[in-house]
Amino acid sequence: MVKRKSDRWEHSDAYRQALDDFGITQLLSRIDNYRDGDFDAMPMALQKQEVESIANILIEQLIADLKGSVLANYLYVVRNRKIHRPWAIARILPGAKTSIIASFVNRQDADDRLRALQRYIPNAVFEIVFCTPES
Repeated sequence: MVKRKSDRWEHSDAYRQALDDFGITQLLSRIDNYRDGDFDAMPMALQKQEVESIANILIEQLIADLKGSVLANYLYVVRNRKIHRPWAIARILPGAKTSIIASFVNRQDADDRLRALQRYIPNAVFEIVFCTPES
């Protein structure tokens, strides 16, 4: 459920949670901030619809090129290797409650995701936090 209101996209809470759960918000952020020798998103001033269309094409290509060997490798990682992701984004909720919504290996990825979250969910309050393995 996406409604257009002025120049901002509004999503239901369940829709936003689904975007977060399946890494779509992170993908949108990565596209929106991507830069290498062939592509630099900043001077292109990508529109939200363009970012979402690029993400859709990438997902369609992933589905079309899916191979058993790739799935087997990812399953191995899921079952046998825990990656420590000390950088996290916490959503600050009413009543001084917090909710960790995403974790990252490095600070730059957390910063990129935070920018996307602030763009797509402008009324929410987020903070980047560093979590030790014990926390």
